[in-house]
Amino acid sequence: MNRKVFIIFITYIWAKTLFGLMFHPFIATKQIARRPVLFPVVFSPLMGLFILFVAGRIAALLIELYGLKRELIAFFLSSTLISILFWQALILYLLGNLIFSFWRDKS
Repeated sequence: MNRKVFIIFITYIWAKTLFGLMFHPFIATKQIARRPVLFPVVFSPLMGLFILFVAGRIAALLIELYGLKRELIAFFLSSTLISILFWQALILYLLGNLIFSFWRDKS
C-alpha cells in the first residue's frame, strides 16, 4: 500500500470512529472493544483537551483581554473542559463495561 493511501486510510478510520464516539458512543465503543487496534481513539478527547489548553496559553500570551470578553472566554473554556471530561469518562465507562462483559461471556 502506498504511504499516502495508508495515511488517508488511517485518517478516515480515526475520523469515522471519533464521529461515532461523538454521536453514537455505545455503538462506537462496542466496535473499539471488539477491535483493540482502535483503542487509541478513546483518548482523542484528552488530546483535544491538551490542544485546547495549549491554544489557550498561546492566545493568553498574544492577546490581552479585559472585562466581559475575558469572562466569556473563561466561561467557554471551563464549560468545554467539563464537557470533555464527562465525555471521556462516559467513553471509558462504556469501554470498561463492554470489555468486562466480553470477558465474562468468554469464561
